Parts: sequence; C-alpha cells; structure tokens
Amino acid sequence: MEDLLENRRFTNIGNSFGFVCRIIEKQCGIQQLGSLEKYEFAELLKILNGTEKFLASKFFCQLPANVGSYRVLRQLQELRILTATEYIFSKEHSDQLQVDLIIFLESEFELLANVFLSAAYDVDSAMKLTLILTTALGNLYSGLVGNPKICSLEYVEFLRKTMPDEALNVCVNMHLGTLLDLHRSENVGEAFASFSAWINEGVDELTFVKHLCDKLFVGHHEAALQYLFKQSNTDNFNQWKFYLILVQSIASAANPETTTYIKKYLKNRLLQTASMASMQSLLHLLLTARAASASTMNVQMNLDNYAKWYKQNIGEMTYILGPEKFQTVLRLLEESLPFEKELQYLEIHVSIAISPGGRLVQAYKTKCRAHAAQLKSAAKRKASAD
Repeated sequence: MEDLLENRRFTNIGNSFGFVCRIIEKQCGIQQLGSLEKYEFAELLKILNGTEKFLASKFFCQLPANVGSYRVLRQLQELRILTATEYIFSKEHSDQLQVDLIIFLESEFELLANVFLSAAYDVDSAMKLTLILTTALGNLYSGLVGNPKICSLEYVEFLRKTMPDEALNVCVNMHLGTLLDLHRSENVGEAFASFSAWINEGVDELTFVKHLCDKLFVGHHEAALQYLFKQSNTDNFNQWKFYLILVQSIASAANPETTTYIKKYLKNRLLQTASMASMQSLLHLLLTARAASASTMNVQMNLDNYAKWYKQNIGEMTYILGPEKFQTVLRLLEESLPFEKELQYLEIHVSIAISPGGRLVQAYKTKCRAHAAQLKSAAKRKASAD
C-alpha cells in the first residue's frame, strides 16, 4: 500500500522537472541577474506543482553554497517554495549553518528577517531557532569586540522597519542576551574597579552597542531596560561589563519617558534594598545609578548627574525610609566601602550630606574619608612606581 501511495505521489512529477533542477543549479552559479532573467526564472518556478515544489526545495538544500545561492533562495522564499528558516533547518548539523547566518547578517536581510520571525512566532521551533540565532550573533559580536569595523550592522535598521513590534521585542531580547554574554566578570568587585574603563570603552571603542541602541532598540528602550534589570537581578550574575555599557548607552539615547522610568526604577530599587537588607541589591543599585548617570560625553557632567542622584536618593532617604530601614541602608553603605575603587565616586559620597545626620551618619562619613585616603595613597604609590 505504501509503495502504491509513493508511486502515485511521484506520478505528479512532469517531464520538465529535471530541466528545472538543472536551471536551479545553474542559477546558483550566477552571482547577478538582470530583471528579465529574474522574471524568466521566477516564471519557470511558477509552473511547478505542489510535489515538484517540495522536491525542488529538497534539491536546492542539497546543493553546495555558491555565489548565487542566496539570490535563488530569496526567489524561492518569495514564491513560497522554500523559506530561509526551512533552509537553515536543513543545514542544522552542517558546518555551513553559521556561515549562512553570518552572510544573512551581513547582506541577506530578507532571509534573516524570516528566521527572526519564525523564532518569534513558531512555538515548536522557537527555542531551537533562538539558539541558532544567538550563536550567530555571538560569533559576529565577538568579532566586533576585536574589530568594530568588520560589519556595518545595516541589518538592524531593516529588521526594525519590517518586523512587527511583538517579533521585534523577541529580536531585541536575543541581541541583549548575546551582548551580555560577551564578557563575564570574576565578581561584582571587578565591576566597581573597572566601571569607568568599561564605560569609556563602550563610548570610544565598542561603538556597535550604541548603534544597536540607536537603530534597533529605539522605541523599545524601556522593554530593553526591563530585560536588563531582570537578568542582572539573578543569583550569581556576572555579566556586568555589557550590562553597564548597555544601561549607559540606553540612558544616553533615552527620551523623557525612559529617563523617568529609570529614575523610578532606581527609587524602587532603594526601597527594595532597604526591605531586603541585601548587600548585592545595594551594589547593583550603585552600579546601575552610575551607568544611568553617565549619559553625556562630559565626564564632570556625568559625575554631577550621579551626585544629584545620590543627594536625592541617599542623602534624603530619611524622607522615604523609616528609622530602621534608614539604618539598614547606612550599614550596607558602610559594608560596601571595600568595593569602592574609584576615588571620584567615593568623594561624592564623602561630600554629600545625609539627612538628618547624627552619630551613625558621622561614623559612615569617617569611614568614607579613611577609605578615600587609602585610595589616594595607593594612587601615589602606583604613580611613584611608574
């Protein structure tokens, strides 16, 4: 019975099918076609019946990649014979897979968009496609870390303009997750010690992050921040470098609504820190506030922004916290001093009064000054050694 059905299926194959397959293979060896040749090739493909289209797609997937393969795949996708997603799945266990995706990212934006759309809407394949795409993005961005000029990232604007918001949110999250994975810190202490160096690197060298914020994440900044804040609040979070660079980049491009959202988040984070009595939460708060404050190209202005935030949230925290929680935050601030490695931020903590003052505040200030003196002394010793 099965043989009968198989024979019946292949009786739908016309005598010209072999010729069409030879034309497909020939087309894959031609890099560019004129409009007439493209039209004639499309018309030839349109004569295929359902069975022939299925077999033609299988035939194409078995061909080695050639100079015209992606142009042919675009035409097959336009005619709904074979999508980029189906093609990618056919290469799932092949070394060619990541090569294809890098080419999609560099020049084949329509094919790339199809894969991202499938990752957003195809429930059965979403996890597999997400892994495939984030691996490709990781390969691309790892290369950009070493040489930010190897790719213009033109694809991001195409995706933003052509994909619906729901799918674009999925796409944005994939990019954010990939960027976070580019660097892992030994501990949160590294983030405090390297904060300014990382921010400067993000502004001066890792310019692709700003490009993504301006061209892909635009209109989705709050959703991007929600993702970043959620990920960074997980246990043993160690992706501090690109978390801080991303928060800084988004804050730099933020509209008034997003700026208000950041301020509200930081205030709620302070309340949460006081309630949880969590050192990790306080360290996260201080680092996030510094990254969000570094929103201009002027270093002193950024420090002034942080000083303003510190005054309004820490200096005046007695107005939103009860006595017990006020003391909890003071204790956490005191315990956080060993993490402070950058004198310019510590001096802000020294100079800004914490209302209403008192013995506990003075004790904290004294320890701040002592730690600042240690940092100055260490800087002098290092300068002398150099």
